[in-house]
Formats: sequence, C-alpha cells, structure tokens
Amino acid sequence: MSKLLLAGDFPGADDAAWRALAEKALKGADFDKTLVSHTRDGLEIKPLYTRESERQADPAGMPGAPLPFIRGFRAKTGETPWHIRQLYAASDPAQTNAAILEDLEGGATAISLQVSAPGQSGLKLSSPDDLERALEGVALEVAGVWLEPGHAAANAASALQQVWSNRGLSDDEVIGGFGFDPLGVLARTGGHPLSFEQAFDEMARCARQTHDRYPQVTAILADARPYHDGGASEAQELSCLCATMTSYLRAMEEAGLSPRDGLAQMEFALACDADFFTGIAKLRAARALIARIADVSGAGDALPGIRLHAMTSLRMFAKLDPHVNILRTTIASAAAALGGADSLTVLPFTYANGQPDALARRIARNIQIILLEEASLGAVIDPSGGSWYVEDFTQDLAAKAWTLFQEIEAQGGMAEALSKGFIQSMLAETAEARARDIALGKEELTGVSSFPDLDETPVSVDPHPVPDDLEDPAITVEPIPLRRPAEPFEMLREASDAYLEACEHRPGISLLTLGRSSDYGARASYAEMFFAAGGIETVAIDGSGAYDKSVSPIACLCASDDIYGDEGAQTAKTLKDAGAMRVYLVGRPGDMRKELRQAGVDGFIHQGCNIIEMLDDAHDVLGLKRR
Repeated sequence: MSKLLLAGDFPGADDAAWRALAEKALKGADFDKTLVSHTRDGLEIKPLYTRESERQADPAGMPGAPLPFIRGFRAKTGETPWHIRQLYAASDPAQTNAAILEDLEGGATAISLQVSAPGQSGLKLSSPDDLERALEGVALEVAGVWLEPGHAAANAASALQQVWSNRGLSDDEVIGGFGFDPLGVLARTGGHPLSFEQAFDEMARCARQTHDRYPQVTAILADARPYHDGGASEAQELSCLCATMTSYLRAMEEAGLSPRDGLAQMEFALACDADFFTGIAKLRAARALIARIADVSGAGDALPGIRLHAMTSLRMFAKLDPHVNILRTTIASAAAALGGADSLTVLPFTYANGQPDALARRIARNIQIILLEEASLGAVIDPSGGSWYVEDFTQDLAAKAWTLFQEIEAQGGMAEALSKGFIQSMLAETAEARARDIALGKEELTGVSSFPDLDETPVSVDPHPVPDDLEDPAITVEPIPLRRPAEPFEMLREASDAYLEACEHRPGISLLTLGRSSDYGARASYAEMFFAAGGIETVAIDGSGAYDKSVSPIACLCASDDIYGDEGAQTAKTLKDAGAMRVYLVGRPGDMRKELRQAGVDGFIHQGCNIIEMLDDAHDVLGLKRR
C-alpha cells in the first residue's frame, strides 16, 4: 500500500522561516516587544512553540526533574478523576445539613466544612452534637469530610472523631482531613493563640495520632490559598506552598514522625483563577516541586499518596454582574481538572456577595459534573502533556518558584518570613502592580471595568457572618488581606447606587458629540463603557445642542482627531465659559495636548489612561461619597 504524504509537495518550514515571515508582517516593529508577553513573575510567553522549543530540564537547577510526577497518580490508583468537594460555611447546623444533603444528592462527592473560629466564619461548634447535626444522614465512609477549622483545629478534629465513633465507623473506613495549618491561619488572620512551638507541637501530635489510627485521613493542610487571595503571582503562591510544606515536615520530624510518614499526613491546596494555561501549569509545577522536596527529604515513596486540592479563586470574583463569575469558575475548573487536581471546590458565583443559595450551589457543582460526565476532562491522564507551550511553561514556573522558595528559606523559613513581613511585602508589591495594570486598562475585568451593566438586577443574598476577633494572641504578624481587583470599581458603583436610591437617577455627564456618527461613534461607545465602570451615565448631546451645567457639572468631548484639530480647543473653552467644572476629551491628544489643556480640557480618556483616577475625579466633582 502506498503512503499518502499530505505535506509532500510543500517545502519544509522551521522556526527561522516562521520568524522571518512574522518580522516581515510586523513591518519594522520590534518582535519581542510586540509578540512576546510576560507573566507577573517575568516569565516569557512566546508567540509560537514548536518541537524545537522542547527542552530537557536541568537536574541540578530544575526542581522535579528526576521525579517530575507532573502527571499525577490516577492511572496507578484507579480513582475517580477528581472529587467534587463543595464548601460549607454557614453557622447553623440545620442549614448546613440541608445544603450538604442537597449537594450530595445532586452529584457532590466530598465535603469541605469551614468551622467558626477567630478570624473566620463558619459552622459554630458549641459541642460535638453541632457537628453531628450538620452531618446527619451523610454516609461518612463514602463522602469524606475535610475540615477548614482555622484556629479551632484541635476542637474540630476532636468533634469529627466523636461523630465517627458515634456512628460506629471503623478507623479504616473514615475519609477526610483535620486541616491543621498554623502558618496559613496565621497569615490570613494575623495572629495565633499559641506560640510557634506550641502550634507545631499540637499539629504534630495530631499527625502522629492520625498516622497510627486513620489510614484514609490527613491531619495537615499545606494551604497556599491565603497567599493567592493576598495577591500572589503563580510562582509566589507555589513558593509559599513549598515553604509551608518544608516547615511542617521539619516540625513533624522533630516530633518523631519520619518525613515519609509526615508527607503522608499532608494535603496541598492551591487556587485556580481564569488564567487557563497558567492554572494548568501551576498545578503541574506544584507536583514537581512537592516531588523534589519529598525526594531530598527521603519521603519519595509517599508521593503516590499525596493529594492536591484546588479551589476556584475568591480573588477573581466580582460582586458586580456576578453571573460572569460562572464563566470565571468554569475556566478555572477546567484548568484545575486538566492540571491534575485530585479534588476541586468550585465557589458559588455569589460567594463574594454573601452566603450562596441553592441555585448558586447547584450551578457550582454542575460545572464540575459537566466537565466530568459530558466533557470527559478526566478521561485522559495529563491531557496538556506534550504541549510544547505547557511543558515549557511548567518548567519555567517551577524553576522561578524554586528560586523564590530559596529566598524564603534564606529568611529562616516560612514562620520567620511571615514574622519579618517578607511575605506580606512580596505579595503587596505584586498586588499593586496588578491593580495598576487594571487601572490602566492593560487587564480587563469583564462586567466590572469592561462591559459593565448599570441596569443589572442585584443578587439578594444573606451576608457572611462577621467572625470573632482573636483575643490575646501569642503570635502577631501583619495579616494578608483578601485583595480582589474588582473592589475599587465596586466602591465607585456603591456610591452611584446610593445616589440612585436618593435621587431616583444615576449621576451623569454630558457627552458632547461633534461631526457625523462615523466621527464619534466608536469613541462615544468607549466613553459610555468607561464612565459606566464608575456607575456614571452619559447623556449625549450633539454639537448643535447647548451644554447645560444644571444637567451635569461635567462635559465630555467626543469626535475625530481632525475635528479636535479644527474645533476642539474652541469647544472646550465654550464649555468652560458655560460653567463646566470638568471637561474631558475622548482620545489621545498627541501634539494638540498643550493647546487643548490651555483651552480647558482637564483630562483625556483613552486606552492606557488611569481609569480609577479619572473616575475618582469625576465622583469628586459630582459629589459622590465613597467608603
């Protein structure tokens, strides 16, 4: 049989030939500046990856090279691709129980239970009976319970063991985790009731007891989510995970638990946001990093038993147009699945607004069910493996995280790095850079900074309970706050909503259009979206209409560059003479900047201007009060 050569009549191509064509199309523009982008960690994202891009990791400098394990262990264990683990944080046991039973019947397979403790809201455990009522009717040997107990870890672990005992379950049957994470809780709340020595000793005691008694339960959670929520880049989040893991392994070894047995007592948690390929690479890199630390610690044979938990990022959520959060969590969930998460929690789309209702929880679990049952994302082991881009990016990300991990170790480890404020400063710098890029329009938040909907119907949910303060902590550090990039825009919209409630209309500006619709149409649409991001409506008047300062103290000019050259300065002067307190102009002024400024233009609205600063200025002129 003859072979059909589909490309036989075409000349061969290589990277150099493609680059030559790309540079020709760029017409003199710099290739790297135009087509190569960079992540928050400074890692290059190239426009094209080919077989020539593939490279072998350097065993000396690349963590995880001898033991990559980036593809997970599902093929060996034969387990379900991943567990659908939903989060419950209501304070009332009956309410929690109803939600758990509904979700389990609807397809959830595991339970994350947040417990009320200083610094966090959750299920109030006045006695073990409260936990028993919350888990009534749940087959705990089938649907495991993973606690997120905060400062109440010891009491919560005791209560869960009491529930297992009351049910008559054998130690071999029970599934779950106690969630001891003193460093993560310290970072999130800014304090701990115990000293480092006492906290690590309490954690190690629980780990030893769990190791001796419960083969399917983990005692410790190495949680990088507080650092992600605080603004961390991907490599920073991974470095904090590595530093936490190392600190806990050392503490357990000092308490007499070998690294192999200590690693078996740990679950690892990361956040996934809507940056799809980065999320895939982050989870794959996490396995490589964990494998490297385990290998050098003498715990390599415990690696097949480790569990990597992912949760959709709370940081990426927006209160405005919250249904867009469904799209964000779908992307994040797919990334977690393709990256090899062993369990996944999808936050309900209204979680940033308050306590989720039944519909929000249903959508959250159905996202995973569709990805599992209809999209079959778990049917292939490491489906992104072999992608030159993903493989290359995974290696770069792991290498960068390893470098940052070494910097944390140089501070004396994770506890010292938190105490000195090293971690807090690192995250704050990254969060500020991200906020600046969003304010400048380099990154967009759909439904918030771009395509806002001023006519959206607000969701109605109960607020999350206010947690108790931690009294008389033995350790205090600067807490790492939740930094949601959408929050500055939400503050502006809240002020607009208050104005709407008081005045029965939104604050507005007068948009003066000059010329034909072809001269101003695109810029007028841009201005409408720009001001709507701050809760301000635009009222369009054409050039034949007169500006009325009683309608709005702000006027905005909108036309083509040619018309600005002919009429812009005079129109701005006329608006100022008519009483406009602010005159904005849509577009880049170029050589006309000085003339337009002198004529009365106060600011220029265009891609790259500071959106937040412009909207803040408009709010000040309009007399809106922001919190």
